[in-house]
Amino acid sequence: MELQCHGGLMTVRLLVDSCLACGARVAEPGELTRRAMLNGRLDLLQVEAIADVIAARSEAGHSLAQAHLAGRLSEAVGRLSEGVASLLMLVEAGIDFGLEEHVFSVPPAEVVARGRALSAELERLVATHDAGRMRMEGIRIALVGRPNAGKSSLLNHLLGMERAMVSEVAGTTRDTIEETVVHRGLLFRFVDTAGLHESEDRLEAMGMARSRAALAGADAALVVAVDGLELAALGEALAAAGRPFGVLWNKRDLGGADPRGGAGAVAEAWVSLLTGVGLEGLWVLLEGLAAAAGVRFDEDTGLITRARHLEALGEALVAVQRATEAAEMGLDAELVAIDLREALDGLGRMTGAVTSDEILNRIFAGFCIGK
Repeated sequence: MELQCHGGLMTVRLLVDSCLACGARVAEPGELTRRAMLNGRLDLLQVEAIADVIAARSEAGHSLAQAHLAGRLSEAVGRLSEGVASLLMLVEAGIDFGLEEHVFSVPPAEVVARGRALSAELERLVATHDAGRMRMEGIRIALVGRPNAGKSSLLNHLLGMERAMVSEVAGTTRDTIEETVVHRGLLFRFVDTAGLHESEDRLEAMGMARSRAALAGADAALVVAVDGLELAALGEALAAAGRPFGVLWNKRDLGGADPRGGAGAVAEAWVSLLTGVGLEGLWVLLEGLAAAAGVRFDEDTGLITRARHLEALGEALVAVQRATEAAEMGLDAELVAIDLREALDGLGRMTGAVTSDEILNRIFAGFCIGK
């Protein structure tokens, strides 16, 4: 039953109080969705998708969540579960009835072949985690460079507003500033950082430590530089982060030769943030950087998005690989079966077929009341 009333906090409060007085109770967070799952109307991946649809901050994240809600990821996991279950059935049939002539016993070579095929499919799905996470949460790009290179000016240009202080005095930025922009349906999370250089100033040193941490935690880096010497000075920090990087060569208005080429960057642009010259190529650079980090701009629905997905699929993958190795080594079929059952449990945790109340409580804790 659903009750509707006129707006106004007091009217709603009095209606709720009357319902409670008649024996009703306030719903728990996510209770209706949880009931739908427990009654077989939704699986756990679809439950998570409902929360993701509500929380989506970009078209890319929303479309991926809608695909999960429609069951695209559940179907992929279901096919893998069927493959593992089919192989397990053959192995167990060989264990129980291997001595009977009329029962087919799967040869070890077939277990190996099918196990390798399942491993390849699991590896493909596991490898989609970073792309799925970035489509859902946004691609995090650290803006790095030497002091006064133009990082804060770049952030302000991207946002279309004066978010970061800009000064001709080097070292204005002492802390990280993170802001988001949606471009072509994808969320970009830009992190402006303190300039990296040698300094005895304690506050600057603290800021640069945060810059390196932001670089290490980013999906990609955009270096703002004026010349090759500036870029070379950042080589150690970029190598330590191990992230794809692009270079925005700034201060084109000062003249000089085109600095592009040979920097080891996945994309480059030569611009003047002061006059706007060359800035039409900025988003082309950023799209190339996103592609290098593993993000596609076209619709891609067969992706996993959560750490829980990665953990469950990783356990299933390791178990299938162990089963395959055991069959290849000629070990007892019972050992192969144990590993295949573990793989099946891992896949079951993806959809909620095998789960615990602790995991369910953690997932539903983030839902609004009653949803």
